[in-house]
Amino acid sequence: MTESSFMLEALELAKKGQFTSGKGACVGCIISKNNQIIGKGFYEFFGAPHAEIMAIESVRKKYRNNFNEVLAGSTITVTLEPCSEFGKTPPCLDEILKYNFKKIIIGQLDASQSSLERLKKSDIEVVTEEIPNELNKGFFKNLKYKKPYVRAKIAMSEDKKIAFIEDDNQWITCSASRLDGHKFRALSDIVLTGSGTIKRDNPALDVRDSEITQLKNFQQPIRAIIASESKLNADLKFFKTPGPKIIFCSNKDVYKNLDSVVDLEVFEIEDSKIKINLLRLLDELSSQDIHDVLLESGPKLITSFIEADLIDEFIIYIAPKILSNTALSFFEGEDSKSPFNSKDFILSEEASIESDKRIIYRRKNGIK
Repeated sequence: MTESSFMLEALELAKKGQFTSGKGACVGCIISKNNQIIGKGFYEFFGAPHAEIMAIESVRKKYRNNFNEVLAGSTITVTLEPCSEFGKTPPCLDEILKYNFKKIIIGQLDASQSSLERLKKSDIEVVTEEIPNELNKGFFKNLKYKKPYVRAKIAMSEDKKIAFIEDDNQWITCSASRLDGHKFRALSDIVLTGSGTIKRDNPALDVRDSEITQLKNFQQPIRAIIASESKLNADLKFFKTPGPKIIFCSNKDVYKNLDSVVDLEVFEIEDSKIKINLLRLLDELSSQDIHDVLLESGPKLITSFIEADLIDEFIIYIAPKILSNTALSFFEGEDSKSPFNSKDFILSEEASIESDKRIIYRRKNGIK
């Protein structure tokens, strides 16, 4: 195996933590010697030992009697710069420097750490090998801009309609597409919707993909409603479903009838022209260490986010249907700002899900 293939292997390990790492970054690590893997590890959940520590420990378990001898002269390949600061755990750089590694290969640098500087002063050869990595977008956006990474998930017809005018609870996309969408909920720290969607569709907004929910250390995302001054019924699924819930509003007093709802917080956010100030909302989320946001809402809230230029990624499911005047368009603003027409977004992924299509648009220049 080559050093590049070890990095790809480490990236696959990092992906194992994408639904469980929470506020931590997804990281994978490989230890190799004589072109053979002798240890591996990944970051599993927030507060768990880091990937490098797990990889070192995996070598220790396999080679109890000559652990130090086996580790000497080996190469450690890690997808993210090792941490040099105390956080939930001690810095893994200190542990790495205890052993006689010949080389360290780092897939992505972390501006919040200073490991590179210390490693270059050691006897370890340091190599950085940047590879395409779709993980940790929220982690890096929060680090650079103090804002969460915002994905918008939209299910629509071929003529770009998403919400039936009549309240008949019809699904637009197939059940396989709806299940696929739960992966994006699971990738998120918080799922956001508007009060109109909550009242019309009565969604729970939790993750119900059993392959994900049965993972060890999986935690449901926070579920949140953006509501100016809209009365809400405590019997809605959103409030009845266990787990942390938030209402972001301009006036807490409107929701006094929900005081008995378990695990519910109500935050007042400054309003602007009768609407919640979405920029202030994202600032609030960032201050709560929320890195990844999923927006699942109706046309009004999606339009507000698009017009404020706050969406980083669109996940769009398209069913082979024409709904015409029976439903509302997904976006109520200028066509040039739609992800289909915007010069700021590019089509990054395309896939078929039974009869539906899933397309993903991302910013041309990455995060903003």
